[in-house]
Amino acid sequence: MDRRRLLAAMATAPAALALGGAKKPKRNDPPDPRRSRRRKGAKAPERHVDVAVVGAGALGAWTAWHLVRKGLSVRLFDAYGAGNGRAASNLPSMMLDPVQGGDALYAGLVEESRAAWERLSDTASLPILAPCEAVTTLAATDNFAAMRGSERLTGEALRPRYTQVAWRPEEAALVAEKGAMLAGRRGVLETILDAQVTPEDMVMPAPLRDKRRDRYVLPDGGSADSLVYASGAWLTELFPQLLTPQHLSAVRHNIFHFGPGQGDTQFRPPAMPALVDRAYGFNLLPDVEGVGVRVRKSTPDASVDPDSFDRRADDRALAEVRQWVAARLPRLADAPVVASAATHDCRTATGDLLLDRLPGHPRVWLVGGGAGRAFALAPAIGARVAAHVEEASRPVEPRWALSRLVA
Repeated sequence: MDRRRLLAAMATAPAALALGGAKKPKRNDPPDPRRSRRRKGAKAPERHVDVAVVGAGALGAWTAWHLVRKGLSVRLFDAYGAGNGRAASNLPSMMLDPVQGGDALYAGLVEESRAAWERLSDTASLPILAPCEAVTTLAATDNFAAMRGSERLTGEALRPRYTQVAWRPEEAALVAEKGAMLAGRRGVLETILDAQVTPEDMVMPAPLRDKRRDRYVLPDGGSADSLVYASGAWLTELFPQLLTPQHLSAVRHNIFHFGPGQGDTQFRPPAMPALVDRAYGFNLLPDVEGVGVRVRKSTPDASVDPDSFDRRADDRALAEVRQWVAARLPRLADAPVVASAATHDCRTATGDLLLDRLPGHPRVWLVGGGAGRAFALAPAIGARVAAHVEEASRPVEPRWALSRLVA
């Protein structure tokens, strides 16, 4: 063989070997496993950070998330741990209500918050947000107009639309298409994971300022330039001279989940809406993930100590809830309770959120309250807290000011 033929034969040999050695795919080969969507791990906490956030509930988690997106270093503390059993955020499901009881201030935060929850849900292994329509029945004293994205209907028009509910022909209700249910504890943990911050189980006292370095000292000897106390009902424990239970408190709600029958999907979205029954004072969330239809009375039944109160629901509250269920959802009148719990909201005397500076500390912020709406609106509220931290001169929303609460 001459030299030219020898080189040509050598050049084709690797290709022939590759073709011969390649494994032919079998028709019945199993599909490749789904790639993990696990995010990058959180960085180790630094000794000195720009901001320390106290409270790893929904407000604290979303505040940390926005601060990290602004390029600030953050440590996140919680005395009981993120998503703990005592937290107001520790529920299987929460409601994102576009109507917000006709309050334009809070309704204006819904679209921003929903978009943030949707983005988080799209990156999570399990969904955080489940879309559903939201119906708000109006009490006789309600005179607010339909909010953007909602329409006003009578009971007569609602009857063929939601056949599970017993409607009075003359009653009025607002129907919003872009309502949603949110996973409570799972949503908090996914927010912290997405922020890439490691929550630390640490008890944080009231601010201790190192005047020489103009920093705040942390319990482990670290330091922070600014502090955010997103501690909800625990703010009265941290700042008893400033906030008393008359200003801000934990209030108890009893929650019951009623189980529909086997194969009964009429109480799941999209067939079943979330229902805010202002006419009779009860809230309902449809069945998702098999946890049953969730019902609670709108008004709390007692003020409680968030550290020590018993999280078991009581029979007296169940009797009231069953009476309402029998009247509004007659097909569930005899449904069993598949889960129940007592939980708390953080409520201020004004019913509004508290978001303001601590007097005498221009770089320390207090966040809490919101009367049960804070969880769903936490992405938008957290963005505003982060903006205040970044720009100290930014004016505070007058309705959220500390002076209005303690006046």
